[in-house]
Amino acid sequence: MEENMTVDMWAKAWEEGKTTHMPELCNIFTKHVDKMLNSRKQVKCFVPLCGKAVEMKWLWDKGHEVVGVECGEEALKEFFEENKIGCSIIQIPELKGKLYKSDDGRIRLYCCDFYLFNSAIESEFGAVWDSGALNAINVTDQEKYVAIIKSLMGNKCVNLTVIDDVTDWEIPVNYDKMKTWFKDGFSIEANDYVKANKSLESFGIKGQQLYIISKI
Repeated sequence: MEENMTVDMWAKAWEEGKTTHMPELCNIFTKHVDKMLNSRKQVKCFVPLCGKAVEMKWLWDKGHEVVGVECGEEALKEFFEENKIGCSIIQIPELKGKLYKSDDGRIRLYCCDFYLFNSAIESEFGAVWDSGALNAINVTDQEKYVAIIKSLMGNKCVNLTVIDDVTDWEIPVNYDKMKTWFKDGFSIEANDYVKANKSLESFGIKGQQLYIISKI
């Protein structure tokens, strides 16, 4: 794992096929998605550093709205191509990037630097699926990242944040940090730890820790 990855480095990694993409639904997602959606219909869901995550297609198939942010344009192209979902591409000057928008408008994937994304672009999310994004960013950017996530979480939003436990490096996020970041106006619990399956083990991941963050 690179110590300090830049936007250009992530984009190049997608172009060269050097990213970690799971072709099947995350075990934690299937086990806990009901907590995230909380029996609500047509939930506006945010997926930070989304790549071409298969969970986005699952949420869309269930009638929800999906908004993602990803700097690797190749991932967004592949998401729509592989899932055979028609889309249009719109230039977004204020983000210095593009929007890949499904023909029905319910999937909106922004290709840009995550730190340019803000609540003036999209806001009031009812759910967040953060699978490894928080632990993939540079440690020096963590507080900036969390501030953006908090600003996007709407009333009664439920955020499932998954932190990878990787064999060859120290976990950059722990419960103490999470409790410090999400205190005023939020509740947080270290909910579940799931041992890695063979697919995850092939990427050097021992297991995954789930934090459930709710806006109160």
